[in-house]
Amino acid sequence: MNAILDTVGAGTVERCLGALKTGGRVVSLVSSEQPPQRSDVQVVFFYAEVTTSRLEILNTLFENGTISARVGSVLPLADTREAHLMLAGAPHQPGKIVLQLS
Repeated sequence: MNAILDTVGAGTVERCLGALKTGGRVVSLVSSEQPPQRSDVQVVFFYAEVTTSRLEILNTLFENGTISARVGSVLPLADTREAHLMLAGAPHQPGKIVLQLS
């Protein structure tokens, strides 16, 4: 893995740091606290104001395939509680946890 983009916090970077290649980068959007350091990677905190316009740009990039997300578990909206348990460490498929709106 070349980069970790932390949008969750709660120890996510610490759990993923071992998968990061030498020369990789960790960018956290949620915590300015530094995770355990590795001398061969760069760790930075980045704050971005979330706006509708910026989210629309990201949506377009996803839709046209310019960027992608690794999706792990897809759950119906009714299983929101289970999704939160997964975020807290319950077993799930590697990748993003997605709630599907029917």
